[in-house]
Amino acid sequence: MKHLGRKNSHVQSFIFKTAIWLELFVAFIVIIALLIMFAHVPVDLKMLVENGEFNQFLKKMFDLIIGIELLKMLCRHDLDSIVEVLLFSVAREMIIEHMPIYFELIGIIAIAILFLVRKYLFVSALDKADDRDE
Repeated sequence: MKHLGRKNSHVQSFIFKTAIWLELFVAFIVIIALLIMFAHVPVDLKMLVENGEFNQFLKKMFDLIIGIELLKMLCRHDLDSIVEVLLFSVAREMIIEHMPIYFELIGIIAIAILFLVRKYLFVSALDKADDRDE
């Protein structure tokens, strides 16, 4: 019976290590994608000046920001990063997409809920650091 427990432990350890390596692989792919997107920023700036397509420029910049936040989420493994990714995603939709006012209201409520979750349902690293400073 004891032998079976050790075998399960080895299998669980292998699965956990495999998950870590797969997560690092995904993070590496996100880094490559972000570098490719950053390479297009000068072209996007030129198009902004020539065509005045500010909305397209904002869309691409928000995509970069969300990608960076996603990368941080993959590396840090904390609830703060998840809330930040969700906040940027909702904000991107509200700013870029021109939606009816009731969809904007739903977005505002979603952001308020995310802030409430961050404030009252878990203690973030930022809040812990603020408490130490006081």
